[in-house]
Amino acid sequence: MKRLTAAICCLCLLLGIALAEGDEDLLKDFMLFHGSRDSRKIAITMDDVNEREWVWKSAALCKQYGVTMTFFPVGYNLKEEDRENWQAVLDTGCEIGSHSSVHNAFHDIGEWIAIGRLGRFQEKLDQVLGYHYEVRWFRPPFGRITDRHDSSKLMVRAIRTYGYDHIVRWELSENEADKAFAKVKNGSILLFHARHKDYVCLTELIPKLLEAGFEPVTVSELFGFDPPETGGALYTFDIHNYTGK
Repeated sequence: MKRLTAAICCLCLLLGIALAEGDEDLLKDFMLFHGSRDSRKIAITMDDVNEREWVWKSAALCKQYGVTMTFFPVGYNLKEEDRENWQAVLDTGCEIGSHSSVHNAFHDIGEWIAIGRLGRFQEKLDQVLGYHYEVRWFRPPFGRITDRHDSSKLMVRAIRTYGYDHIVRWELSENEADKAFAKVKNGSILLFHARHKDYVCLTELIPKLLEAGFEPVTVSELFGFDPPETGGALYTFDIHNYTGK
């Protein structure tokens, strides 16, 4: 899909029209904080990936317990020398989402720069894997897209047109196992980071969750989506049609 071309066309229209009725619902529905309260499925997520060894160990932990999770790396932490490791992560059934190409805030950056960061992340991930991996989920750095309400609605439209189904937030962030376990509910999205303390927490937390009947799954499975599609040509971001940084 020619994401960038579609995004350009959409943004040209957006700049010339007033915000439509129903934008409040659009903004609310686009932000996901948790899944269904009627299901024991939960999603464990891990951001940033500054220390990649804890990603590989967390994926191995998932394989050990037969569970899955979703990783949201920053684009600059994706290295081609890690291709086999990332493939091993995907082979466990785990999933990769976008945490942007750089870990800079999205508020007040404008639609063009946002699209540039999304495109560069997808391009980098495809280069690392050696094939196209259709990223479905986006979690902006710090969890926000803008501090201005009107701009947030425009940003949601730009991000959705680019190809993301939703922005994934989280319900709880706690790296002490007992405290985290006490806060988990049906449908919870848990936030962790790729670091030693968080990994140690997961080694204690995952068995507790399973014993209590929770089912850790990917964000896609939590919300009823099939696994991301793979294969086809590598995604290439067209820098000539992009004027931001």
